[in-house]
Amino acid sequence: MKAVLLAPEFAASDGGIQRILRLYLRALAEDPSHHELALVALNDAPANLERLPDFAARRLEGKPLTSSACKRSKTAFARAAWRAGAGAGRMVCGHIAQLPVAALALRPGGQLALVAHGIEVWEKPSPARALALRRCDRVFCVSRFTRDRLAALHPWLAPRLRVVPNALDPDLLSGPAPRPAPSGRPPVILCVGRLSAADAYKGYDLLLRAFALLPPAAFHSHPELIPRLRFVGDGDDRARLEALAAELRVADRVEFSGRLPDAELRQAFADCTCFALPSTGEGFGLVYLEAMAAGRPCVGVLAAAVPELVTPQTGVLAEPGDPAALAAALAECLSRFWDAAELRQAALCYSYPHLVTALATAWA
Repeated sequence: MKAVLLAPEFAASDGGIQRILRLYLRALAEDPSHHELALVALNDAPANLERLPDFAARRLEGKPLTSSACKRSKTAFARAAWRAGAGAGRMVCGHIAQLPVAALALRPGGQLALVAHGIEVWEKPSPARALALRRCDRVFCVSRFTRDRLAALHPWLAPRLRVVPNALDPDLLSGPAPRPAPSGRPPVILCVGRLSAADAYKGYDLLLRAFALLPPAAFHSHPELIPRLRFVGDGDDRARLEALAAELRVADRVEFSGRLPDAELRQAFADCTCFALPSTGEGFGLVYLEAMAAGRPCVGVLAAAVPELVTPQTGVLAEPGDPAALAAALAECLSRFWDAAELRQAALCYSYPHLVTALATAWA
């Protein structure tokens, strides 16, 4: 059987959706019922795909792999999807924005599945997307929260919904076991994400305001050490956030590191004391798992799918929209002892083999 993956973007950048769709393609290759694979990526250029060894070899898990990189051309994407759909037994659409194309490209008798990441499917879709949803045989929801939102929005779709949680990139689990958080120096609260004005739900403002309220003696082992806050990521909202830090008089304790290569990002997780992201719009929250895989606890808010990952065993949650409550959660997280090995073990519940199994069984 031929399996096709349609992706909004696959290798041009390293965001959460791009990373998980790369794992999806590999998991599709590991399914013994799939003998041939095809990828159609809207935003990628051929050079983006060629930098990945499997695409240079034109094989994945020993199976033939064809790919089309459409360089942001919707016309080229539609044509490539139509060609890929010929003879396909299964097609997975990686984002609802491309679902109308997928619904037209798949021939009669084939199965169509949509990956529902979160916020993009929580509201009423456009007429074209709503019609394409009717064509879906399965919708792979990355969390129970997203499944429940979709079921409430489209009751008729409920029998076709399957929870297929995201998985950690195996590379993040390679190397030595995580070490305890560094001691004897100021504790570091790490926040990782795209600093975009369009992503206000991530709560960066709230985190800065909570940090300004954080008691100086919040670190349990060395109360004389004053915590620091580090943002990793970049975007059009960075300058405003830097100005807010200055306004709150914490700029001397807040670092904006910009985007980091994967190796430096892993080191940032290893060097921090805890991770914090008070987002109210996470359909899953892969970055929390990345922190836990590094042996670090997480601070978030009681919203969306975050409580499915951040539990009392892996972190502390606060009520959303309350800087004082978030400051108290940060203080509690810094004051507790956390076992790095136990945190990593919790992250392993979302390892890549779990994705392979969940995806293979979700078609049933």
